[in-house]
Amino acid sequence: MSRIEGAFLSLALEIGLAETIAETLKDVDRSIAELKDRPGASRYRLLLEDQRVALRNPTLRNSAALVVSMCVKNPALTSRIRRAFADLVERYPELAWFYVQLPADPPVADLRRHG
Repeated sequence: MSRIEGAFLSLALEIGLAETIAETLKDVDRSIAELKDRPGASRYRLLLEDQRVALRNPTLRNSAALVVSMCVKNPALTSRIRRAFADLVERYPELAWFYVQLPADPPVADLRRHG
């Protein structure tokens, strides 16, 4: 793992990536448990099981997508990860699609209120 990846993942964990993965895994497991046998259910079950595997062994791409999701839910997180995310995209341009989805940094007054 490069220094750039390590810095991004370290900050991602600080802002709650592990918790987001755990919550998402619970949601996926609950969806699998509640899935009834009906037309198309087996295909949906396979998609959910693939998602569960991806969450248990997240790639850099999966982590970037989850970080964006976290920042959309709580824009105050964006300013903490933006620089590391930009550095990551410089090294891995294929992740630029995720970076451009980050919300704008909240105004300074909002930062004081949220964090």
